[in-house]
Amino acid sequence: MKNCRTIRHARLLLLALAVLLLSACAATQPAEHPVVERSEARWNALIAGDLETAYSFYSPGYRSATSLIDFGVEMRTKRVRWTSAEYLKHECEEDRCTVYFKLGFRVRGALPGISVFDSFDYVEDSWIRTRGQWWYLPENKALVP
Repeated sequence: MKNCRTIRHARLLLLALAVLLLSACAATQPAEHPVVERSEARWNALIAGDLETAYSFYSPGYRSATSLIDFGVEMRTKRVRWTSAEYLKHECEEDRCTVYFKLGFRVRGALPGISVFDSFDYVEDSWIRTRGQWWYLPENKALVP
């Protein structure tokens, strides 16, 4: 009888340890990767309204075609204001990564009778590595921040 209790206690202890280990593995921690750090920094700059810093993360090709002044005008004329960016995950293949975020936003005067509309969406940011550095690559500069 005493032996059975000891075995049951040992099983319960092992089960509790297994659950604890699995929950630790399932916790979402930001990944240690340069593209994640740069992507989070770009979103933080956009949310803070620091357009010069945000612009510095865009690909050299984008920056050669769009001046900082044009970028600033484009960002300031959007009705959307980003309020938060929560990193979810990233997927990389050699020199290209996709970084996934849950993005909070606010739109003023979006609908008649509603002065402010707050919501969120999921976005996928494309990044490329050129000469050892990661750069944000907008899909369509008219639609993507």
